[in-house]
Amino acid sequence: MPFSRRRTLERVEAAPTARRDSAWSALGPGERTSLIAMAAIVLVAIIGPTLMPYSPIIPSGSQLLPPLSSGHVLGTDVLGMDMATRLVAGMQRSLLAAVLVTAVSAAIGTFIGVVAGFRGGWLDSALMRFTDLFLAFPAMIIAMAIAAAIGQSLGSAMIGIIVVWWPLYARLVRGEVRRVVALPHVQAARVSGVRGWRLLWRHVVPAVMPTVVVTASLDIGAVVMTLAALSFIGLGTPAPAPELGRMASDGMKYFLNAWWVAVLPSVTIGLVAFVFNYAGDALRVVLRRTGV
Repeated sequence: MPFSRRRTLERVEAAPTARRDSAWSALGPGERTSLIAMAAIVLVAIIGPTLMPYSPIIPSGSQLLPPLSSGHVLGTDVLGMDMATRLVAGMQRSLLAAVLVTAVSAAIGTFIGVVAGFRGGWLDSALMRFTDLFLAFPAMIIAMAIAAAIGQSLGSAMIGIIVVWWPLYARLVRGEVRRVVALPHVQAARVSGVRGWRLLWRHVVPAVMPTVVVTASLDIGAVVMTLAALSFIGLGTPAPAPELGRMASDGMKYFLNAWWVAVLPSVTIGLVAFVFNYAGDALRVVLRRTGV
């Protein structure tokens, strides 16, 4: 192999690694920590419940044992169920629900935003007026009304949040599509004869997706807190299923005598939301640095 060609191949093969290294080095200590913490939370949520020695819905000890009790590092609740097991199971349930809600909301909003921004005209106006109809009312009130109308369950809370969450993506993506369509390389592709769906899927959608991904990563923490809020007021998963918002709500009755029953789920909710929000900012830096 000629020397010049070998050097070219070496540079091409080394480019992805160098790009990843530069992206990681661009992050500050806090951003790196947030990404590691997010990975740890996801790992615990996936495999944690299978490693716990107790069931999250079956009593395993005396009632209201304090943290650091023998066999129960985080104590037990009013029914004698292990708090650590229920927190891990509740975190798994909340994260899975938040990811599903965010994914569905992003998919619906992205589709509507892409169609509106790309087609323009009367279709753009009609879709945006339809989107504004959902944005005109307080989101939490609509989510509560929908969840209450369907019935108390995690699914009804998820549906209520999806209904009020997708318009945010529709508005965001529509604006991004209008910006991308006006870029020189997209205009050049259109002049060269690229039209319709081919122009959309090859030049417009790939440029919009990084914004959607970053927004979705930032939204997961907010959705976790919204789900917890609906469960806290009794519109989420019914007891005794392990759900963080419901656990915090039930623990408020015993706050003066057993503070950990309410405080530990609340701290878990706040920690998950904070880590995912911070990690979303770090992901935005990584995507910008890698040129995605």
